[in-house]
Amino acid sequence: MKGFTSRFFFLILVSCIGVSAFASPIDTTTLLVTTHQGTLRGIIQDSICAWKGIPYAQPPVGELRFRAPQPPLSWTGVRDASHTGFVAPQFRRATNESNKRNEDCLTVNVWSPAADGHKRPVMVWIHGGGFLVGSNSAEMYNGAGLARNEDVVVVNMNYRLGALGFLYFNDIKGKQTGFDDNLGIRDQVAALQWVHDNIAAFGGDPDAVTIFGESAGAISVVTLMSMPAAHGLFHRAIVESASPEALLRPEVGTALTQRYLKMLHVSPDNLQQLKSISPDTFVAVMARLVDELMHEPTTVKLFSPVIDGTFIPENPITAISEGKAAGIDLMMGTNKDEATLLALKRVGLTPRTADELQPYLANIEPEHRKILVTKYRHYPHKKGVMEMTTDGVFAMPSIRVTELQSKFATSYMYRFDWSSWGMNLVGLRACHGAELPFVFGTLDKKPGKYFAILSNMKRNWRLSKLVQQSWANFARYGNPDPSGQQAWGKYDAAQRSTMIFNKKSKSTSDPKSEQRIAWTGQSIFK
Repeated sequence: MKGFTSRFFFLILVSCIGVSAFASPIDTTTLLVTTHQGTLRGIIQDSICAWKGIPYAQPPVGELRFRAPQPPLSWTGVRDASHTGFVAPQFRRATNESNKRNEDCLTVNVWSPAADGHKRPVMVWIHGGGFLVGSNSAEMYNGAGLARNEDVVVVNMNYRLGALGFLYFNDIKGKQTGFDDNLGIRDQVAALQWVHDNIAAFGGDPDAVTIFGESAGAISVVTLMSMPAAHGLFHRAIVESASPEALLRPEVGTALTQRYLKMLHVSPDNLQQLKSISPDTFVAVMARLVDELMHEPTTVKLFSPVIDGTFIPENPITAISEGKAAGIDLMMGTNKDEATLLALKRVGLTPRTADELQPYLANIEPEHRKILVTKYRHYPHKKGVMEMTTDGVFAMPSIRVTELQSKFATSYMYRFDWSSWGMNLVGLRACHGAELPFVFGTLDKKPGKYFAILSNMKRNWRLSKLVQQSWANFARYGNPDPSGQQAWGKYDAAQRSTMIFNKKSKSTSDPKSEQRIAWTGQSIFK
């Protein structure tokens, strides 16, 4: 009994200290890193080195509001980098960090095994949230697990959101100056420039940068692939659940901006008023406009980047088809049931009924529409509507982009099918965002632990390991399956190899061929 008691208390002691106490210690001198702007002091967190709240541009406040990001200012002494920076102004219900919203939000967080001069692959995360919400401090995007498990450097960024990031002034400002467009995307380019200039000091390789993002972040990745301003700042791209056709035409961006200004009681002839309005007012008015758009029969529900002809010269899909992203290896995929989360009443971004789906099908010729709906045996019931919306908004455009890019660079396709019994019970299944806790290894944090309710956690962690290895292998080698164990081949128009991530993952060929053929040449965004 005495021996058992001793062993029992020893186990308690080990669990309190943590496994990291028995691992190789991290040299704390590597927590001091010198960037082009000055010296930072990081922290050791989750057995990994982290530097947080690092400015990659000047605060976009005062006269810099609505201006392209300006290079960050230098500092003297040692800057504390132990805490995340401010969250971009956004709806309060979107985040628990209610006391941390501020326009001074243009920061990055960095996780690295060590700032030791090694040249590790760099993975730069762009968060989603409909270009309205989200931040690099969300616990689900904590890069510690991915960096530690796969020996990579993980960076995630904030960028301006909502009205402060995506109003379109080009066609309404006349001779007024001091107002730039596509600011959120310009912020992303500035963050990538900071990574290029500084990441070697954190143990990363500036010549091996992979950008990855989900939802609006994935749209951003596709957009960046096509843009001259981002050329050379990254080398590979992972696109998770993009709606790549969702960029706005200039006339749509102009109309939305004019409508927003009218609600804000600001005349297009006096845009200077926008420099003094409080961020909370911008957010409140945007909430009203989004609520109106949700109840209107239109496919445009949110502000998005605008194809302005200069900074974003053309439709990204057109640019990719013309080889403008040649040489950028691509891994792209969607989740099996993207629409179920977005169609929830409190979200309202996608249709819930066959009647609500009609505006999305309005750009398709009636005869072809009849053929299309026959490919969904559950239509016009809810499940069929969810399947059609998932394919029309996410899956088929993503397949098209991957097919186009495969002509100019190595490309891979995946689909994430995993869902828990709890998610099935509430009708979400493999919904939008379900892969994120597996990518970052945050199944034990919100909302990952909610996704995993009533599921086998041992099996979940095993799937997370496979997903992380695939993402990191792609960043390191340009191949998510270099060993060939998963038989995950390159994607092209002939083979259409697609990795299905599930409780038992496997590679297959053209998993939705019948629907893909029916959607060929059809788009809901015209």
